[in-house]
Amino acid sequence: MQTHFVFRHMDSSDAMRTYAEDRLLKIRRYFSDPLKTSCTFSVEKLDHIVQFDVTLRNGIHLHSSETTDNMYSSIDKALAKMERQVRRYKDRIRNHQPSRGRSAKIRQRVFDAGVSRTPEAPEYVVPVSPQADLPAVIREREFKADRLDLQQAIMQMNLLHKAFLVFTNNKTGDINVVYRTGDGNYGVIETQGHVEG
Repeated sequence: MQTHFVFRHMDSSDAMRTYAEDRLLKIRRYFSDPLKTSCTFSVEKLDHIVQFDVTLRNGIHLHSSETTDNMYSSIDKALAKMERQVRRYKDRIRNHQPSRGRSAKIRQRVFDAGVSRTPEAPEYVVPVSPQADLPAVIREREFKADRLDLQQAIMQMNLLHKAFLVFTNNKTGDINVVYRTGDGNYGVIETQGHVEG
């Protein structure tokens, strides 16, 4: 298993690497494919945060993160959460075949809202510059919207612990968005790849 470790705002620790690798073997036993794993450890004030991202050969991505007051506890809880998800979707993950065909490229941009919060009412937002034409771009990234059917997209969204997932619909080739609704159900936004005149 290829594992990449990142330590943020803390010293690198061989003991922590070994501990995480030993716990990751529990996840490894579910798959015969080699895994690519990224582990990020960070400390912010009193919070010890760990994130695990696992990529399987068939294109499925797993994600889990946890924050506690102890890094070893964060590792245990994050990997226990990932193992529960893997057990839930075990057969679908094993039988998942990467789809053939083109995946759409997506650009995601995060804009500066140009707002500030008043000290008296931190929930109240005050526009800083209403005359600005376009807000400044804070972050930008490009990614591929994987080709999935709706069931695979819902599974992938849950494995990544996201509120929504942008994907290329395997049947139509169009960009779709699957999301979790406020009442715990799932919704899908289906686009058509062209704009009618």
